[in-house]
Amino acid sequence: MPYFALAERRLKTRYPTDGLVVSVRKKGGLLHLKGLATDFNRHGIALLLNQALGKDSKVFISLGLGEIQIHNVVGIVHNCVALKDGYRCGIQFRTASNQQTEQTQTNQCLQKLEEQFIAAASAAS
Repeated sequence: MPYFALAERRLKTRYPTDGLVVSVRKKGGLLHLKGLATDFNRHGIALLLNQALGKDSKVFISLGLGEIQIHNVVGIVHNCVALKDGYRCGIQFRTASNQQTEQTQTNQCLQKLEEQFIAAASAAS
């Protein structure tokens, strides 16, 4: 794989995700995949999964950290790369989608979650 494929293309900083519990459901599917989040911001997330997600697939993500519980966030898979023990999938949230329920509340919760990770990253440095 060419090195440039791994270059940072994000416009917004993502933050390490200690303790974030994630579940992913493919559009139209009943199966929920449990994933390990590697980084997050209110616009997207990177996950380690044991199953590949196709590029441009629509997914619904549930996130939990302490009292913050966010369910069925609409997302689009932007990339999915095979690793030694699974797949790393980059997903962009699409909270403006007409399929996103409770858009305002979802955006507020994503921002609150991001603020917690920003504070943790600041404390660690």
